[in-house]
Amino acid sequence: MTAIRTTLTAIVNNPYLVGAFVVALAAGAGWMSSGTIHVLSFVLISIIFALSINLLTGLAGQISLGHAGLFGMGAYVTGILAKTYGLPILLAIPFGALAAALVGYLLSFPAGRVRDVYLAMMTLGFGMIFFEIVREWNSVTGGMMGLSGVPSPTLRTLKILGYRIDEVWFFRGILLVTVLTLWIMRNVTQSRIGRAFFAIHHSEIAAGSLGISRAGTKQFAYVLSGLLAGLSGGIYAHLVGYLGPDSFTLNRSIEVLVIAIVGGLGSIAGQVLSATLFTFLPETLQVFSEYQFIVYGIILTFSLIVLPQGIAGLLLLPPRFIQAGSLARLRAGTGSKTMTASSQMGGLLEVDGLTKRFGGLTALNNVTLNLKPGHITALVGPNGSGKSTLVNVISGIYPPTEGKVLFKGNDITGLPDHKIARTGIVRTFQDPRLVPNFTVRENLLLGAHRLMTHSGFASALALPLATREEAAYLARIDRIMELTELTPTADQTVDSLPYGYRRLAEVARALVASPSAILLDEPAAGLSEIEMEHLSRIIRRMKEMGLTIMLIDHHMDFLAELVDDVVVLDSGKVIYRGTIDGMRADRTVINAYLGEEEAVHA
Repeated sequence: MTAIRTTLTAIVNNPYLVGAFVVALAAGAGWMSSGTIHVLSFVLISIIFALSINLLTGLAGQISLGHAGLFGMGAYVTGILAKTYGLPILLAIPFGALAAALVGYLLSFPAGRVRDVYLAMMTLGFGMIFFEIVREWNSVTGGMMGLSGVPSPTLRTLKILGYRIDEVWFFRGILLVTVLTLWIMRNVTQSRIGRAFFAIHHSEIAAGSLGISRAGTKQFAYVLSGLLAGLSGGIYAHLVGYLGPDSFTLNRSIEVLVIAIVGGLGSIAGQVLSATLFTFLPETLQVFSEYQFIVYGIILTFSLIVLPQGIAGLLLLPPRFIQAGSLARLRAGTGSKTMTASSQMGGLLEVDGLTKRFGGLTALNNVTLNLKPGHITALVGPNGSGKSTLVNVISGIYPPTEGKVLFKGNDITGLPDHKIARTGIVRTFQDPRLVPNFTVRENLLLGAHRLMTHSGFASALALPLATREEAAYLARIDRIMELTELTPTADQTVDSLPYGYRRLAEVARALVASPSAILLDEPAAGLSEIEMEHLSRIIRRMKEMGLTIMLIDHHMDFLAELVDDVVVLDSGKVIYRGTIDGMRADRTVINAYLGEEEAVHA
């Protein structure tokens, strides 16, 4: 089965074979029946529409039950502009797509404040509102009577630059748009944008710690998804020539979501296969037309139980998230040399009178400390003492109630986590927060997100500017994997690796981010003695780089060989600051944290 999947994946990813198939399909359209052309046109529209929900739900993790509203927005704006105002199709469809993108942008604001079932209900509400508007706004949309007379090749009323367009040439135009959309979406998925979508999907907090704006990334996902949905809606309007509110109900939203899930969320090829299946299925099984959604429900249930990765998971190898052009440049050694420098110099991190309250609970109480470049400071204390809270406040996850945080002399108090990460403060977590279906190399490339300077436009078109810069960071990643001894696991997915390798991968990802200060939250937890020795070597290397390092851990022997000084917290207060030997002899620390056995052992 693996050999079959490998062969099919190679075919799908071969641009020459795909190009030959597209040319043959376009040429063969002249010999097809009108009915076949019509169905194939619907297939192409379904592919673009499925790509829109796949981007939003499969990549960015934003559930949508009202996607028919975005589809309908593109359709109605295009239809109204074409019929009522006589706008040509080459302008009407782009305006319809932009209108849906604008609605997607506006929708992202309330969507950014909720998640899970509340997000689903919010998007469902949007779809219902849209349906009611087009049903009741008779003077513009035609209400229940619908909007008829939209220029269409089916009605022989569609012209482009004065030339009448028939169904065959309209199909060829849709085919060209679909191929371009698939190519751009593949580039986006394999770029820093697509990886940011996945990072937000799997852990918003971890994404923020790498300099990825969760709000900005979600907004862009909604805009791009709305643009694709509006594009498919605009083409649909010109294909059918008539728009009625019944075409944009909840059923349409559920249908496209089923297509995306059955195809395999996150897989572009899976969306093509699934959209084709679900377009031809109703045409082939007319006897089941009254039970269409029962059949859909059975297919969806079967897919979730038997094929959790969808059709793509059955037939194809998992998609990868680095552009082939970047990997080719890496192997050829043509990446920009200026992008491969080692980590930047550390900086003084000052915490002054920091207090954090959660309601009536004071988690941090007037904490003051300084972290110096080229210096390792251990932060220890009993569970619940405020260690992780302090890291969360410094890194911007929690705003402080009182006090200040200064880095390199700049006040960064209360900045959001992604902006603090962009100043050079990077952190790890108690449990590794990696993208499980990414390889080690792909996860490490997330660390370079905040450092990359090429635009989204360059990413979407896979321009040399984008592939060259990405190749440079891939070269840097190769060196960091050598340092962290992760090279043998570079192309293995993280969810297939032992826990210790995941820990090291998260530390390596933080190094790729070129930090000035690094906050390590219990990096040795769950590691074997050999793995801890390996981690010690890596942390010493960080110190040699001149980084400012805070290290939280409970392994005293591990800390004793590494740290320059230690700070002990208890109930949110600093109860000791000094050497680790002095800490072991301090009676306050012994009573609050170490206990007599540790003191005797020391």
